[in-house]
Amino acid sequence: MISAMRATLLVLAGGQSRRMGRPKAMLPVAGGTLIEWMLDRLAPGFQEALVAAGPETELPPLQTRVVEDRLPGAGPLAGIEAGLGAARSDVVFAVACDMPFVSLELARKIVRAAPRHDAAVPRLDGRPEPACAAYRRSARGAIESALRQGRLRAAEVLGDLDVRWLDDLDPAAFKNINTPDDYQDFLDALPKPIIGP
Repeated sequence: MISAMRATLLVLAGGQSRRMGRPKAMLPVAGGTLIEWMLDRLAPGFQEALVAAGPETELPPLQTRVVEDRLPGAGPLAGIEAGLGAARSDVVFAVACDMPFVSLELARKIVRAAPRHDAAVPRLDGRPEPACAAYRRSARGAIESALRQGRLRAAEVLGDLDVRWLDDLDPAAFKNINTPDDYQDFLDALPKPIIGP
């Protein structure tokens, strides 16, 4: 039995998928789609799950509530802002749907670091990973302000927040699926189903 964190899971499903050539959320995985696979793995560990997407984002039918970016085309930051506005929890764990190596254990570690800060953000070789981070409601004002000003880079907006930085995490957990080769590598890494005699 997985005990649910007092936090909201927010899967960011937007993105242009230019290098992939088709919507990443819809990539076939284990008899479903990538976004369904992400939700199946992570949602049981949270009190609530949401999906943030733009109005044009192609998604499969989901049991999870979808919240629409208020500023379509503004990238992950708009999805994070939409999730913070819709979440019932004070803490929102945002993760891009193309980061399938993020585990529930890693999510818990990041969420546990969020209290008393606006955000808890992994940092790899000095580079922040804002699309796999925990944000508290207190971050929403600064994010809304940045979006209104046309500042769309999530990493840049972190400078306006009180951030708890998380270093020394395994970079492999943050690997994105950006290209068909990345997608194939991910499929190859999945456990193979056991076929009986």
